[in-house]
Amino acid sequence: MDSIKDIVSGIIGRLSSGTGGPLADIQSVWERVSKDRGSTVAEFKNGCLTITADTSLRLVKLNLNREGLLKELQKEFPSVMKLNFKVTTR
Repeated sequence: MDSIKDIVSGIIGRLSSGTGGPLADIQSVWERVSKDRGSTVAEFKNGCLTITADTSLRLVKLNLNREGLLKELQKEFPSVMKLNFKVTTR
């Protein structure tokens, strides 16, 4: 049986491939704004966009740039009010 992490990763992969709707659009903008290949849009709920990072070092980098990243995202997605970063576990 697949773990929930593998299931979610598969869904996010399909979403970011351009065939998955709103999260795919946000992922595309996120990649451009963040210039970061080690982070992925995981969830958007109640104005909060959750981004997963592959390492804790990347998480620190994203946190340091939180305000600038949020402002850039809001140019195309004004409904994003907050960024939440988490490290994915492997």
